[in-house]
Amino acid sequence: MATPSFKECVAFDLQHTFLNTLEHAEICTIDGRELPVIVDDDALLKRDAARGGVHMDGLYKTRRLIYVSKHDYGGRPRSGKPLNLNGREYRVVQAEESAGLLSIEIEAIRT
Repeated sequence: MATPSFKECVAFDLQHTFLNTLEHAEICTIDGRELPVIVDDDALLKRDAARGGVHMDGLYKTRRLIYVSKHDYGGRPRSGKPLNLNGREYRVVQAEESAGLLSIEIEAIRT
């Protein structure tokens, strides 16, 4: 039996540990599909602090940061793409991919 490669080990850990619904993830509906997702709003606070804060007069933004498998989601979404998370409409602010995991920042703007 061949020893798994590093990439294979990372992919296994991603699905069976990080995105495990018994450990860290929860099942969310994204654009009509149920997927294991990690919602990490605390990481948004850290990102905002690193950017010097986010200030927009007259606007209220509901923002979320989600982590989802690139394989499950189907590729990295472009900025501005509409995204429905658990029945609420958002738009993608930015998305990054690392080792098969997508980090997607989304927002819904209300006035």
